[in-house]
Amino acid sequence: MKIAHLFALPLLIAGLSACNHAKETSTPKENQAVISEIKVTEVMSMQPTKPIVIPGELLPLNKVGIHAKVKGFVKTVRVDRGAQVKKGQVLAVLDAPEVIAELDQARGMLHAAEAALHEAKAKTFASKQSYIRLQKANKTNGAIAPVELEQAQARMLGDSAALANAMGNVRAARSHLNSKKQLVSYLTITAPFNGTIIERNISPGTLVGADAANALFYLEDQSVLRLTVAIPEKYANFLNNKKPVTFAVTAIPDKEFTAPFARSSQSINESARVMMTEFEVKNPGGELKAGMYAQVQLPLLRQSETLFVPQTSVVDSDEKVFVISTASGKAKWINVQKGMAVDTLIEVFGDVQKGDLIALEASEEIRDGQVVKTRR
Repeated sequence: MKIAHLFALPLLIAGLSACNHAKETSTPKENQAVISEIKVTEVMSMQPTKPIVIPGELLPLNKVGIHAKVKGFVKTVRVDRGAQVKKGQVLAVLDAPEVIAELDQARGMLHAAEAALHEAKAKTFASKQSYIRLQKANKTNGAIAPVELEQAQARMLGDSAALANAMGNVRAARSHLNSKKQLVSYLTITAPFNGTIIERNISPGTLVGADAANALFYLEDQSVLRLTVAIPEKYANFLNNKKPVTFAVTAIPDKEFTAPFARSSQSINESARVMMTEFEVKNPGGELKAGMYAQVQLPLLRQSETLFVPQTSVVDSDEKVFVISTASGKAKWINVQKGMAVDTLIEVFGDVQKGDLIALEASEEIRDGQVVKTRR
């Protein structure tokens, strides 16, 4: 029995070796690339217009808080919240007795300065005429002592200097009076532009001043509104400023409004990563209100043509985003970056050209370097 076992062992080892050899010889056939047939499409070049919907806000063309420039008590209030006012219209009148007193004092100083000027003019004229007469008399030898002529000339020069000083005093007094008149004019609060009073914070008797924290009134011009839109950074170069936008507000859901492009910051906000853009909205009837939020349909347009492929041609795996080129009968993975989507197409950036053939329905099952058959 032992001898039989010894003879059977080499035969068993030989059989196992033959099986292993058969497996090794079959492995290369299994590793060969599998030929498959896939449907292909061409890479397209387009410059489409794509509308996106983003929120916006309606703001007044002009808005200002009206403050008092001088300290005083409110004497009368002429307008209230909601009043439509014109530029220069009186909104309120203040009372400040000390300001009126300073104006009266300035008027008195001007009158005194003007009187001194008249006196200086008279003295200058008299001394000049006296000097002229002495000069004529001096032509006769011995008629006028030289010292008298010198004294007359000195008086004339002194009076001329006094006249110049008096004229300067009058100019200073007049300037001082004008400044006091300006202060008095500040007691009358007027509207700086046409608009609507949206807030009133005073009543008769209220003490106000230039250092007060709250404004007396808040005034808005709502005849023209600013539709302010924060455009995300990735769309900043897509803005089509030649085409107006359309928008709607929740307060008037059954109506659509349009607004042409007005201005843009042309800069990306560092914290919010947006570009602030404004569209101008005519609002003569006041149908729209400042502060309303709007849903804006913004038309986007690339500055030049870019490449588009079907969305099914882009593989978005965990490791990378790619399309599959079928040039030379072999599959080739080409890394791309995705842009904006337009219907069933998507914008791509990468090592692809217009007219390149790529797999229409790409997937990771089509391996890089795999031999493929294509059909349109």
